Amino acid sequence: MFDFIGDIHGYADSLELLLQKLGYIKTEQGYKHSHRKVFFLGDFIDRGPKIRETLHIVKTMIDNGNALAIMGNHEYNEIGRASCRERVS
Repeated sequence: MFDFIGDIHGYADSLELLLQKLGYIKTEQGYKHSHRKVFFLGDFIDRGPKIRETLHIVKTMIDNGNALAIMGNHEYNEIGRASCRERVS
């Protein structure tokens, strides 16, 4: 079974509270649940104060088999901006 989470936008503290409410336990391998996984629906970046922490939580869960993720429009937009900056430099 999957829990679907989207539009985190750099709010790592809120993400951690949500994961805990859903029954996920924080371990050395990130958050995990005994019989569920998270499917992250993108928009990890922009707006919030803890973008790096948010990305770390999500990536750690993915790397340890506790989550899947797709990029959202904010990630795609940032890739496009970064690509344009590289071409201009």
